[in-house]
Amino acid sequence: MKNPSRRVHPSLVILGLLLSTGVSRAEPPSPQTPEAATPASASAAPAEEQPPILTSLYPLWENTGRVLPHKGLYLGTSNAEFGLFGVAQLGVHPLSFVFRAPNIHAKLRLLATERLAVAAHAEVLVFLPGSGEAFTSSNYISRLDTRDILLTVVPVGTTASYQVFPWLYLHGTATVMGMFDNGPYRNRLVVGTNLVAEFLAFKHHSVRAHASEVGFWDHDFNMLGASYCYRRGWFEAQVGYFYRFFEDGRQTSPLLALGIYL
Repeated sequence: MKNPSRRVHPSLVILGLLLSTGVSRAEPPSPQTPEAATPASASAAPAEEQPPILTSLYPLWENTGRVLPHKGLYLGTSNAEFGLFGVAQLGVHPLSFVFRAPNIHAKLRLLATERLAVAAHAEVLVFLPGSGEAFTSSNYISRLDTRDILLTVVPVGTTASYQVFPWLYLHGTATVMGMFDNGPYRNRLVVGTNLVAEFLAFKHHSVRAHASEVGFWDHDFNMLGASYCYRRGWFEAQVGYFYRFFEDGRQTSPLLALGIYL
């Protein structure tokens, strides 16, 4: 492994959040008598609330319990996502292909209530030889030297998203990531947990606090971070800054994601 105290690598897998189009729309008005149909009653309809995040910003270890609607499409700098049947979504991280890391991921909704959403998710990333030396690298591969090896990581996890208040959501993720390689790194499983507190500050703005533990009894690192998201109509922009703390140093990861919802 590389010594993070000597070399800092930003992240390749900059995970953009997905702007949900599953926001409920007002039902068409029921037939009324002319006396009941007044401008005042029309203006009394409640405004739509800003939805919570749909996917994560920090790669591999965090996610959300929400999924895209059927045939919903998101295209961004970090994610390309497609909704299936209202209960699943399939996607890739496009920029990862540029830096020699083919990948695919999927998410399946397990539970959806008024305040709680739970989903299972899985991903396969193949880091080709030399991918760790690219201009940017993922938040896990930056710990490894892949100049002469082929490394595959398969994170599988579950996320629950819970609405504590109309302005506060909690997203908790538990992940088990398998590592498989043809070189010096032993095949093994890495366990990680992540918690995101999302504050819907204003109509088009939200701020989030992120925290993770990766490795547990075979400790790898802790993560702390903060991010900001601006959402308006079909456009979404996110920026965040994350610290990873290791026994032999620390790394920083500035993340940026832009996307549109179609």
